[in-house]
Amino acid sequence: MMKEEIISLSQKARNNIFFKNKIELRCNCGHSEKITYYEFLTGGEFNIGQATSTVSPFISETIYDETISVTPLYLSKRCATCDEELTVVFPIALEALILILRSNPPDPQMYG
Repeated sequence: MMKEEIISLSQKARNNIFFKNKIELRCNCGHSEKITYYEFLTGGEFNIGQATSTVSPFISETIYDETISVTPLYLSKRCATCDEELTVVFPIALEALILILRSNPPDPQMYG
């Protein structure tokens, strides 16, 4: 269910400049290829990992550590040259990605 929601929200956010960023997949044989965040998310070939707790600094009037939950997204793809399986981790945790996907795009007149 969560995977379908990510794919759907990503397709709706097609023009978000954030999705033009690229991830590079590198193989031990020397082959490399780049895919955009948009291709990563809308392709549906990713898996949602196990949530894990981690400590993150939180800055308010003071700095203190806060325990947060992060869930990684993994993309596995076969190397086009040697057929070895390549795995890459999406650089943003599922929890932050959902917030980005559900938020309204910035006002073009303000951030044009």
